Amino acid sequence: MSHLINQEERILESLAVEIRRQADAGIERLDIERLTELAPWSRRQIERRFRDRYLTSPARYFRDCQWDCARQLLLEGTDVLTASVRAGFASPGRLHDAVVVRSGFTPGEIRRGGAGVHLDFGFFETQIGIVMLAATRRGLSSLRLCGANPSAEQLAEEIAEFGRDFPNAELDENPAELQSYADQLVAYLDARTGADFCPPLDILQGTTFQREVWAELQRVEPGETITYSELARRVGHPGAVRAVASACASNIIAVAVPCHRAIRQDGTLAGYRWGVEWKRRLLALEAERRSRRQSSQVPQLTQNLAMMLP
Repeated sequence: MSHLINQEERILESLAVEIRRQADAGIERLDIERLTELAPWSRRQIERRFRDRYLTSPARYFRDCQWDCARQLLLEGTDVLTASVRAGFASPGRLHDAVVVRSGFTPGEIRRGGAGVHLDFGFFETQIGIVMLAATRRGLSSLRLCGANPSAEQLAEEIAEFGRDFPNAELDENPAELQSYADQLVAYLDARTGADFCPPLDILQGTTFQREVWAELQRVEPGETITYSELARRVGHPGAVRAVASACASNIIAVAVPCHRAIRQDGTLAGYRWGVEWKRRLLALEAERRSRRQSSQVPQLTQNLAMMLP
């Protein structure tokens, strides 16, 4: 049995090597027929086994390799047109769209090593303590929980860690530019009528798999939870529970990307980037918020029914 497993691993690795070779060769589309020549499986079996091993499809893996190739070329100073051709993109426009979706940066910004990307940041007092917000002109890029009463040294460390996350960007402490995000967050946490916290996001980090997990988390309603197992199933990788938990822990946009709503199969809490206690407080706050909103709807429903009666 172990011999068969090792053989399958070797075949899958050879497929991954071939996909990377095609991407490095600047081929625009994956040659799936070449993969069937390297494996004793049908196209459907290749797809399934590859997903189980690499948490993505061969086609998506190929696109990620294209992106890696283009990114490396841009970082080396290659112009955008040449990088798009050499990485197998049909046009600079296709490269631009792929790069922005994948990284949040434009090709030109990556070519400059992230220099020129402007991030405003600031600290704000909320119902969940002090938070640090950061955003580009395109949307919110970071929301960090800093604790109920952080010291000046702790806030300085938050800024230092934030700088390490975005080493080449221009960082500017400018709370005024972020006030609208803070106001939305406070209104949401206060359960004000019609208040939701769904700001535009500019996610500058994350693998394809992590982004799929984060996108699925955003579909979980406030006041609800989802198990890591169910989350793994929804993103198409039921066996990748640990990878899903790791993706949640890698999220740097708290609340807006609600990784606090992911829980263990037995209902216990674990694995929150900012600590389990803050995860518990957020869930309790959202549960109370949902209860208040539901109770406020009951009188209105009763009134509507009364108006329908003869």
